Amino acid sequence: MGYNTAVSGLDAAQTDLNTIGNNIANVNTVGFKESDAQFGDLYAASLAGAAGSSTTPGIGVSTVDLSQNFTQGNVQTTGNPLDMAINGGGFFIVNNNGTMDYTRNGQFHVSANGTLETNGNLAVQGFQPVAGGSGGFSTTLSKLTINESAMSPQATTQASLVANLNANDTPITTGFSPTNSSSYNSSTTMQVYDSLGNSEDVTLYFAQASGTGSANQPDQWKVYYTAGNGSGTTVASGALTTLTFSNTGQLTSGASGTITVPSWGDGAASGSISVNLSGTTLTNASFAVTSENINGYPPGTYSAISVQSNGVIDANYTNGQSKSIGQMALANFANLQGLSPISGNLWSATAAAGNPLVNAPGVAGLGVIQSGAVEASNVGLSTQLVDMIVAQQAYQANTSTIKTEQADTQSLLQL
Repeated sequence: MGYNTAVSGLDAAQTDLNTIGNNIANVNTVGFKESDAQFGDLYAASLAGAAGSSTTPGIGVSTVDLSQNFTQGNVQTTGNPLDMAINGGGFFIVNNNGTMDYTRNGQFHVSANGTLETNGNLAVQGFQPVAGGSGGFSTTLSKLTINESAMSPQATTQASLVANLNANDTPITTGFSPTNSSSYNSSTTMQVYDSLGNSEDVTLYFAQASGTGSANQPDQWKVYYTAGNGSGTTVASGALTTLTFSNTGQLTSGASGTITVPSWGDGAASGSISVNLSGTTLTNASFAVTSENINGYPPGTYSAISVQSNGVIDANYTNGQSKSIGQMALANFANLQGLSPISGNLWSATAAAGNPLVNAPGVAGLGVIQSGAVEASNVGLSTQLVDMIVAQQAYQANTSTIKTEQADTQSLLQL
């Protein structure tokens, strides 16, 4: 029995050395998780099936399990927005020839056909934006694609201004004319865009109405506009609204109006811009525009992507706009030890792992995404080297057991 016991010890030590060697070999493998060989002792049973007595020696050792250590590895920055690390639990999901496998390696790239792929050329899975541009995402997994096509222009349709009018201004008694500065008190110019993406100017003029502002009477201000195209030609003008203020300077009516442009004169379609002036105030301070919010933009070309912590992927364009084009998906499992490691820094899910729990990053206990970084291997090199020495000594000790058994056998043969 001594030979068999020693051989089982050699097998166990060899398994330990192989496991440690694999850990050390993958010390620089992104997203790698170290393993630990676990062993159990062996005892013989009697023919009747009963366990041996307390004086029965064991008959060796066997490998019980190769346990995986899923603790978080250090996050290392790379500056590449396509590199992603998971801070917390979960795995990236990839399509491996029709089977969903899982990885912590976030070294991704965009293929020639625009698919987001692993460094092993497997399609990364995520959620697509829902149709209609509502800002939500589908709950069905599909491959993520990075659309690098240009962004079409969007004409300005809404503008919002927050301004203060000077209550000490003199009421205007003459008719409005944009070329006569005495026919209005203040003005401000907004940059807007037509349907072709050309930059156009819209100027608002504020004129305190004659005869208002007396005690206990509301203040009224007439608002006019002109619209000019890029060549400086005025293509539209008119009255926008009349602002009415209380004697405390609060706007009470006339907060909105519409600018209509029949033709910009440059081939662009006619335009209509809804103007919101609800934030306008009336005080004794000088006229000032404190903020403006205007939609519309010129055409733009794709410049880069960015990934938010919740996994939302945004395409960024040279016109300063961005568009959400997908969302990363993560999966987690009730029993991580039920995941089976396979080549390519992947895990496959077995029945022992349970069903994958798929959701967006940061939801239901899943980790969040850190773009421009990767998760390093969690192998502790110094610990592995110490474990290797111990395993090597165990191997040598079991070799000595075999040599001793051989010597004893030789002595018996010489009797």
